[in-house]
Amino acid sequence: MTGNTREIRNLYRADIDGLRAIAVLSVMIYHLNAQWLPGGFVGVDIFFVISGFVVTGALAASQATHALAFIGEFYARRLARIMPALVLMLCTTALLATVFIPQAWLSGLSERTALFAFAGLSNWTMQQNDDTYFAPRAEFNPYTHTWSLGVEEQFYLIVPLIIFLWLLGRRAAHAERRHWWFIGLLFLLCTASFLGCLYATETNPTAAFYFLGFRFWELGLGALLYLVTLERATLAPALARALQGPLPWLGALLIGLACLFAQADRFPWPWALPAVLGSLLVIGGVRADLKTPVRRWLAVAPLLWIGKRSYSLYLWHWPLYVLLRWTLGLHTLPLQFAAVAGTFALATLSYRYVETPLRHHRRMEQWPPLARIAFFVVLTVLGWWAVQHLFAHPSRYSLSTVSRHPGDWYSGDHMSNTNPAERVCAVKLEHHPIGGGLEFRYVPHQCRDRSPSGMAHVLGDSHAVAYLPMFEQFSAETGRTVSVYTFAGCAFIDFRRPLSVDRPAGCNDFNRAIVQRVRETANAGDILFLPSLRIDRFGDQWTSFDHDVFQTMYSPAALKPREDALEDAKEWLRPFVDQQLRIVFEAPKPIFRAPAFRCSDWFNRHNPICVGNNRQPREELERLRAPIVASMRELARIFPSISVWDPFPFLCPGEVCSTSKDGRPLFFDGDHPSAYGNALLYPDFKAHLDARSANP
Repeated sequence: MTGNTREIRNLYRADIDGLRAIAVLSVMIYHLNAQWLPGGFVGVDIFFVISGFVVTGALAASQATHALAFIGEFYARRLARIMPALVLMLCTTALLATVFIPQAWLSGLSERTALFAFAGLSNWTMQQNDDTYFAPRAEFNPYTHTWSLGVEEQFYLIVPLIIFLWLLGRRAAHAERRHWWFIGLLFLLCTASFLGCLYATETNPTAAFYFLGFRFWELGLGALLYLVTLERATLAPALARALQGPLPWLGALLIGLACLFAQADRFPWPWALPAVLGSLLVIGGVRADLKTPVRRWLAVAPLLWIGKRSYSLYLWHWPLYVLLRWTLGLHTLPLQFAAVAGTFALATLSYRYVETPLRHHRRMEQWPPLARIAFFVVLTVLGWWAVQHLFAHPSRYSLSTVSRHPGDWYSGDHMSNTNPAERVCAVKLEHHPIGGGLEFRYVPHQCRDRSPSGMAHVLGDSHAVAYLPMFEQFSAETGRTVSVYTFAGCAFIDFRRPLSVDRPAGCNDFNRAIVQRVRETANAGDILFLPSLRIDRFGDQWTSFDHDVFQTMYSPAALKPREDALEDAKEWLRPFVDQQLRIVFEAPKPIFRAPAFRCSDWFNRHNPICVGNNRQPREELERLRAPIVASMRELARIFPSISVWDPFPFLCPGEVCSTSKDGRPLFFDGDHPSAYGNALLYPDFKAHLDARSANP
C-alpha cells in the first residue's frame, strides 16, 4: 500500500440511507401485521450489516494517533448519535406504560428490559428468559426492540480496538501484510460467531437471537466488506466488476426473498443468511458504483428521507404499536393507519428537535471527547433514575384501576387487611427449587396460643400460586407449615388425560419429585390440597383461543382419555391414602373469555380481547366442568379420605358469573382469583380444611 492510500475519506452514501429505509419499513410492516410481510423482521439483520460497514468506515477515517483520542472521539460521536433519542423514547414510553399498562405476567419482562436498555444490555435480560422474540410477552413488551441496539452497542466495545490496531498497522512497515492479518482476524471472529449461531439456533434459540456472540458475524461481515474493498488493489478484477454489475441485483433478490419467506422457527439460521448476504451485495463495498440501477433507486428522495430518520422510526414504532395493543387494539385498518402516522410524526419530531441538534451541536463538538461522553452519560443516568422512579410508584401515576388498587387485584404471597387477633403465629416465607419447579413454604413461628404442628401440602400449577394469600393466612391461624409445590402449566391430576400424557417439558420430572417429597415429609393427618386448572381456557392474557372448549370436553375422543385419567389418578393417590393424608381437590372455578385486568378501564375495555364483557352464563360453566367434578366425586366415593372443596358458588352466586363483585375484582385474568377473591373464599376454605382435620 502506498502512502497516498493511507489517508481514508469516509464518504456519505445516499444509497445506504435508502437501504436503511428498506430495513426500517420491513420491520414496521412486520410488526404491524406479520401476515403482510412474514419475514420483515430480517430488517434488523440489514441494519446490522449497515452498522458494521458504516462504523468501520468512520473508525478507519479517524486521524487520531493514540488510543485514548481514537476511542474517546468514537464514543463521543456514538453516544451523541444514539443516546438522546433513546433516552427520550425510554422515558416517554415508561411514562405512558406506567399510565396505561398494569403489571402482570404478560408485562413481567418490560420494566427490567427498559432499565437495562439504558446501559445497552436489554438483549441480555431478554436472553436470560425462555421467551423468544416471537413469544407473547415479547410482543407486549414496549422495549423489546431495544435488544438490537444492545447488540450494536456491545459490538462497539470490540470493533474500535480492532480498527485502531489495523490503523497502526497501516502506518507501519509491511502495511499490506498487516492489513490482511487483521482481515484474517476479523474473518475468524465472524466464522466462530457464525458456527455458534448454527449450533445455538437448534439448542438455544433465545440466545441465538439475542446474544452478540451469535450475531457478531452479521456486523463483522459489514466491517469486513469495508476493509476488503478499501483498496482497489486488493480486489480481483472479476470481483470488482461483479460488485458493480449483477451482484447488486442478486443482493436485492436475496433481501426480498428473506423479507417474504423467512421463518421465525428457523432463525437466525438459515434465514438471516440471505438478508446478510443480500445487504453486503447491495452495499458493494467502499468503491461501489453508485450509478448502478439498484443503488440509484435506493437513493431516491422518499427513501432517502425515510432512511435519514430510520433510527427514530425504529425507536418509536414499536412502543406505539405495543401501547395500542394494550389499550384500543391494533386490529383494524384505521388503528393501524393511526399507528403508522403516529410513528412518522414522533420520529420526525425526534429527528428534528433531539437527534439532529445534539448530534451536530457546533459548540458541543468543540468540547473534549471526555466532556461530551460525561454529558451523555449523565443524561442517561438521569433518564434511568426517572424511569426507575416511575416503575417504583405505579399507583401514583397510573390511570389503570389495577395499578391504583393493587390490594384488590394482586394476590401476592400474603393476605392483606386481616384481623390480627385471628393470626396466632407469625409466618416466614421460604422459597426452594424442586424438580424444575418451586416450593413456597410458609413456616409459622412465635405462636401465641399453640405450638406449630402438622403440615399442609399443596400440589398444582399457577392456580396453586394464585391461592398463596389463603395459604399464608391458614398457616398464621392454625400454626401449620404449608408447602406449596408448583410448576407453571403442570396440573397435578387434571382428569382429562393420564398424568404422564401430553405434558409440558419437565412436568413429569416435577410431579415425580414432589410426590416423593410429600411421601418423605408428610405425616398421618396432614392435608394434601390439589388446586389446578382442569378445564380448557377460553383464552389467555394475550389472546382469545379459537377452539371450542365444550367440543374438547365432550367429544367422543375425550371420553377414553378421561376414563384412563381416572384410573391413573387412583394409582397416584393410593400412596397418599395409605399415609392417611386428608386429600382435598379444588373443583373447577368459573373461567372467562377475557382477562379481567386487561378490560378494567375506559381505555382498554373496547380492546378486541375483551369479549364477553367479563361475564359468563353459569349454566354453561357448570356444564363445562361437570365431567371433572364427576371424576372428583367418584374418587371421593372410593377413598373416604378424599373430599372436594368447591369455590364456584362463592365466585358465582347468581345465574350469570362475573369477574367482579360490587365493583371489586374476583379474578385477575380469565381464571386466576384476585387478592379480593382470596379474601372472599378463605373462610369457606378454612372451614372445609378444619372439618376434614376434625372428621377424617
